Amino acid sequence: MKRSYRWIWSSLVASGCGTLAHMGLMQLKTALHVLPQFEPSSALLDTLSPLLLDVTHLQAPLWLLSQLNGAFIIGLLFGHFFHRLPGRSGLGKGFLLGLAAWAMLGIALFPAIGLGPFGLSLGLGAGPALFSLAMVEAYSVVLGAVYEALQRSDVEPPRSEGSPPV
Repeated sequence: MKRSYRWIWSSLVASGCGTLAHMGLMQLKTALHVLPQFEPSSALLDTLSPLLLDVTHLQAPLWLLSQLNGAFIIGLLFGHFFHRLPGRSGLGKGFLLGLAAWAMLGIALFPAIGLGPFGLSLGLGAGPALFSLAMVEAYSVVLGAVYEALQRSDVEPPRSEGSPPV
């Protein structure tokens, strides 16, 4: 694969891994009945319902669309700007991305969908804010770590003991 487009493939694979980590955390939340009143996806769907007429048949596609936004848009942006992002490692860059995303969710999206800043309108204390931090960090840290590993594996091809360095 040409080096100039390697970041696209790496971004998509890494963001897919990040999405799986996020989904795993959400499944664990449901299985353990942690913060059952905190369902940002449902609140988003409820907010969008008047704009989309009858969305009962669109619930799965809307959920998929939100996942694809993370997998494609955020992942591609992360890969494109990876070398310019602050942090010394993919893990660190992913962590900082997660903090920025969490701040935007808490300050802009959650109030817009009726949850209040960082979900405080739910009356659950710091739980929604902390869990939303865990949600975005699960995605972002895995995204950063996998992206860096894929980039490193492409840069340094494996060689046998007897072959000369390239």
